[in-house]
Amino acid sequence: MAVGGGAGAQPCHPSPGPLRVEVGGRRKDQGMQIERAPWWETKPPSGPTPTPRWMVATAEEGRLEPLCVRAGLWKVLPVFSFEEEAEMFLHLGGYEESGWRARESCTGELVSVLLGPCTDVEGVALDPLPEMLEDGTIELVEVGRRRFVGQLLERG
Repeated sequence: MAVGGGAGAQPCHPSPGPLRVEVGGRRKDQGMQIERAPWWETKPPSGPTPTPRWMVATAEEGRLEPLCVRAGLWKVLPVFSFEEEAEMFLHLGGYEESGWRARESCTGELVSVLLGPCTDVEGVALDPLPEMLEDGTIELVEVGRRRFVGQLLERG
């Protein structure tokens, strides 16, 4: 299948036939040859690129300890889209001096944390600011633990 050229052809849309070119006043049809790579040189189709997430944690004696914070009566795990947001949370919340650090986390690690050491967490706060814990607006950025884990597992 050729692209462009034919009568009534629209840009970026396949034309119904071969590309026609005028050379020296004569029309000449040009076909399109498609070469296929051998099966061993092709890459398997890749799915969506996993989105990195950041959490605040400390590693004590080789064990990961994620920061879970109180939001009213509930405990939540703050999770961030960017390292800078996690570091800002650490700085503004006064957690830096206590040994807490921003940590990049993959899907598997977040699921493990929420199903392991943080099973008592009610939800996940997405990109929160520390003052949201005090003024009660944390609910605006909170997702239930089960729902968050489900979304992580759906996206891979």
